[in-house]
Order: sequence, then structure tokens, then C-alpha cells
Amino acid sequence: MSDIKATVGREIVSGLYYEVLGDGSGYPYPVLFIHGGASFGTTWRSSFDGGAGWADRLAADGYECWVTDWPGSGRSGYRDLLTLDYQDVVDGYIRLVRDIIGRPVVVMPHSMGGAVAWRLIEEIPELIAGVVGIACAYPANIQQKSEVTSDDGNVVHLTFVDTGVSFEVDRRTPYTYGDSYINDQAIAGSTQFDPEWLPILKAGVGSMSPRMLLQRVGAIPGMPVIESVKGFEGKRIRLLAGSEDPAHTLELERRTAQLLTSWGADAEVVWLADEGLEGNGHYLPRERNYLEVLDIVTKQLDCIVAR
Repeated sequence: MSDIKATVGREIVSGLYYEVLGDGSGYPYPVLFIHGGASFGTTWRSSFDGGAGWADRLAADGYECWVTDWPGSGRSGYRDLLTLDYQDVVDGYIRLVRDIIGRPVVVMPHSMGGAVAWRLIEEIPELIAGVVGIACAYPANIQQKSEVTSDDGNVVHLTFVDTGVSFEVDRRTPYTYGDSYINDQAIAGSTQFDPEWLPILKAGVGSMSPRMLLQRVGAIPGMPVIESVKGFEGKRIRLLAGSEDPAHTLELERRTAQLLTSWGADAEVVWLADEGLEGNGHYLPRERNYLEVLDIVTKQLDCIVAR
């Protein structure tokens, strides 16, 4: 039985955890799933109603799916969350793709994971076949600074410019999303989120680097800025978002697509309301109509390889 290889592992420098589902017989590239802040790879493996998640379903259709936990997150090895920043996470994913997967992938990032995907294109363009972004963060090239109302060196109070949601971030302790974020930004006006799922959502919220959150909202520098855009030339990128996600309005998604297009990418916004799916918030892989969203995601995966 020694010929049976493990389907889980860790990138040995960053400790990034990965698991591999599917045999790759149904799609030419591995799909690399990158979750968002204070989340885990479980984003891609289950829905809020207990159904099998996108990664499991794609794997059943022959996709090779690499489901990951950020360095310092979930089942990854220990990292000091008070010092961890965006570049540390980027470095872990570069090593995973370059040294372990070792061949071109399609990246599927959610939320804060989007900023990681853009840096992968910049750093290892030959290994990134395309991106299907799921309500994912833009490159910091178009980031606006949030309004910091107070900062005593330890605790920061701010209002996120994209959504108007208030955050309190203590640099001395790992950050966990509070009710303001969950209710006003993550769920917001979603009609595809059942209020009975709120305990399930909260039970699955982890802690994250306070520095990374401050970088994401523009309170401090460090969210990845793309300096060399050469790798974006010809890259196919699709940006999916729902109509009730305050952090991913149609205006914001179009602005991101315009930036990527200006760098030479084949970038398009896939607005779910235009596809007949109304009322989605931020948790597209897990909301009530997640299977209908997956159908649209699958079409975008096909677009990446269509010639």
C-alpha cells in the first residue's frame, strides 16, 4: 500500500495546509481555492444548510481541487497572528503553487483572498492560468484609505470606506469579526441567507491577523500593490458578485475589472443579478442558492480554458 500518496499536507516554510480533492480528469487545470479573512477552507466544502460545498461537487465532476487554509489559519501550522501580514500569506501560496502543485492553476479566491491572487499573477504568471474571483478584494492600486477616528497605538477605531461599517481593531490580540461586520457587511441585505444560519456562521468565524485587517481596509500600508503588470497580459479573469454585498457593489467590481483590463487582462464582471440570481450577499459559496451560483462559476471556469 506504499504507493498510495497523501491527499493532505503543508507547505513546509509557511505551514500552509492543503487538501486535494478530485482526479483532474474533467478539467485541464487544478483549481486553487483561497478563502477570506477569519475563515477557513471549509468555505469551499460545505453550505450553511449542510450540503456538500463547491470543491466537493467540482471534484465529483473530475476537477482537481486544492482547498487551503491560509498560513496561521485553520489547520495550518502555528504563526504569530500579531505579526503575520499579507506578504506572509502571499509567500505561502507562491511556494504552494511553485514547489508543490508545480503546474498552472486557476485561482478561485474569496473576499480578502483576492489580493493574494493578484500578487500570484505578478510573481508567477506562468503558473496562473486564470482567476475566477468570488466577491474578492481588488488590488491595492485602487484602494482608498478608511476613516480612522481614533488610534492610541493599540486600539484602532475606523470606518471602512467601501461599506461605511465600523471596526474596532486591537493590535495586541488576534481579530475576530464582530456583529457589526457580520450583520451589516457580510449578511447585509442578503435574501439568500436564512437568519437561522446565524449561529452556524458565527461558530465558523476564526481569528485573523489584526495587521492584515488594517491593511485590507486601508488603515495601514501592506495590502498588495501590483508594481509589474506584465503578467496580466491576456489573463482571463472573471469577477463574480451578488447584488446585496456592500463591499462588492457593481461600481466597485467594474472599477476592479477596468483596472485589470488596463493591465492587458481579459477581465469581466459577472453580476449575479444579471444572470437571474437576485439577493446574494458576501457568502456566495454557502448561501441558499449556492448550487445555482456554482453553475455560473462552472461556466466561468470553462471561459478560462475556451479558445
